[in-house]
Amino acid sequence: MAKSSAATQARISSAAGQLFAQHGFSRASLRQITKKAGANLAAVNYHFGAKEDLYRQVVLRHVQTINRERVRLLAQAEQLAGDQPVPLRAVVETFVRPLMRHASDPEIGGPPFLRLVARELIEHQPFLREELSSELDPVLERYARVVSQSLPGVSSAELTLRLQFTTGALLHAGVIWHELVQQAQAGHEARDLDVWIRRLVDFCTAGLGAPAGQS
Repeated sequence: MAKSSAATQARISSAAGQLFAQHGFSRASLRQITKKAGANLAAVNYHFGAKEDLYRQVVLRHVQTINRERVRLLAQAEQLAGDQPVPLRAVVETFVRPLMRHASDPEIGGPPFLRLVARELIEHQPFLREELSSELDPVLERYARVVSQSLPGVSSAELTLRLQFTTGALLHAGVIWHELVQQAQAGHEARDLDVWIRRLVDFCTAGLGAPAGQS
């Protein structure tokens, strides 16, 4: 019974994430979600509550998963650096890798769920705004503090802005992940996640580390 209940909850969450990403919160109906999940409305109410609660849990679950991994990797990088500033490229990799892993693996997320997060950042559902900010802002502030140690000539406000630009670039890359792979030249390297991560890290490191006078 417990396994069946958990499976139903997972199907509803997956279906909701895909439909919210495709249609947005307002246009994706609970009827569509239950049909896609092979569940009924009572199951949605039991596991998640109202439609707003379902949306909130789906969005925050993915944001929290990515942020937890980022914080874990960043802490490791800080430990390796000791009393020295963490190399900028190493910091950027801890920021890039968790999101791209989420984008490339449909079992834990995949492009639909990053599309959902990107849509939320644009549309800003009022009932989620405060909670989403509380999840994102502390992580961005922590990264800004760590990056500032490697870039003492760049102001805190400018670093925060550059991290916002970096986040936008990564969300876009994650959303179109499969298209990027398909457009690349054939071969194993084109499908190698680490190759794409290195390229994104190169790009984002250059943007974050641009001389202050060029901003």
